[in-house]
Amino acid sequence: MNKALILKILGMLGLILLMSIAVNYVNHIILERMQYQNQVKRDIARSSAGQQTITGPVLAIPYTEEYTDYIDEVTPKGVSVKKPVTKRVTSTHYILPERLQLSGQFDNEYKKLGIYKALMYQLGGSINGSFRIPADNYIQAKHKGGIITLHDAYIGIGISDTRGITGKPTFSLNGKEYKFEQGSQIKSLGKGIHANLGKLMSPQAQQVRFAINLNLLGMEHFSFTPIAETNSIQLSSDWQHPHFSGSFLPLKKAIGADGFKGEWAISSLSSSNQGTLINHLGSNQKIGSLETLSVGFVEPINVYSQADRATKYGLMFIGLTFVGFFLFEVLKQLRIHPAQYTLVGLSMAMFYLLLVSFAEMIGFASAYLIASSACIVLLGYYLSFVLKSILHGLTFAGLLTALYGALYGILASEDNALIMGSLLVFGLLAATMVITRKVDWYAINMQKS
Repeated sequence: MNKALILKILGMLGLILLMSIAVNYVNHIILERMQYQNQVKRDIARSSAGQQTITGPVLAIPYTEEYTDYIDEVTPKGVSVKKPVTKRVTSTHYILPERLQLSGQFDNEYKKLGIYKALMYQLGGSINGSFRIPADNYIQAKHKGGIITLHDAYIGIGISDTRGITGKPTFSLNGKEYKFEQGSQIKSLGKGIHANLGKLMSPQAQQVRFAINLNLLGMEHFSFTPIAETNSIQLSSDWQHPHFSGSFLPLKKAIGADGFKGEWAISSLSSSNQGTLINHLGSNQKIGSLETLSVGFVEPINVYSQADRATKYGLMFIGLTFVGFFLFEVLKQLRIHPAQYTLVGLSMAMFYLLLVSFAEMIGFASAYLIASSACIVLLGYYLSFVLKSILHGLTFAGLLTALYGALYGILASEDNALIMGSLLVFGLLAATMVITRKVDWYAINMQKS
């Protein structure tokens, strides 16, 4: 094979590797901007509210058991006697809901800090349900002759970031309203709110109904912990891009142009939450984690993740462009200088920098259109002179238009990105093989002008 041809191929491969360094540099800038975006989200969360998790409500009934104990004592005469001593032990009896229903509607908006933004939600929700309280609260003395004295009961609700509570939440028990105060008062639930209920005592078993109205601000993700025997959850929003996750997926969901609706029905038999929670409540230990259902509010196009994905195809795009260049050079017997290859490669690398720069300001789709159009027009104009033909320049520009269009299709279709990318590469390889099927590579003389 012609030595000049071999050198040309090796030089082209070297330039492709050199251009990959430029693309990697742009990718580093994209990742850096992504870190700034995440830092802004953390700053916004610190100044307003972060991701929210609701656990509860839990009914707590504090009590004191008073009993008589006997200790050994020796009298001055040396006689050993049993001396009665009154002791008191304070504890808390916890009751989880028998039935719990959460209904909520989310409103979404962006909160900005400079050019960066974070997606916030405002939940307008109601939690309804009931507690089944056994006769005498099922509190039995643990010591012989012990006397139980009940203290004021309270309801505790765990809320991961109480700064997100907006307005004035309300709580009612059997139709009687109570006032919420700061702190869940239950260590295992962490932060939250509570309502003092007074003494709850009945010689007969009773079922009490409760209702809670709560407005809660949060960022990007909302989670709810089902702790009742039967849990029913209905959540909806006009946001069109939800992500359902956690330990429980919705039994029914509808996602459309008007938003989403999700419904869950969770039994205590399908969750370990009740057992885990009761064990921790009794020991007054903070719970590591419970099973939750979660809704994430996903941005339809994250400009940084999309731009990062685009750079993953950068080396392939530059390589394909150089291959097209090389085929023109071979088939049309042109002489294209390595400097011209380099300028073309740099212009394609600049596409990714233009993309992320514009995307921060005007969105990914518009930025992609502007950046790709700028590169296509520039290369079409430049190659008209390099290839010594306006038609060849326009042809190359048309091929680049198709290539950038295919890349956008791959980026927009996240679920089918792999198959679309594979088909694109295979199609281009097949086209190259068809075009060069009659080329006699041994007969090519690169010195011929």
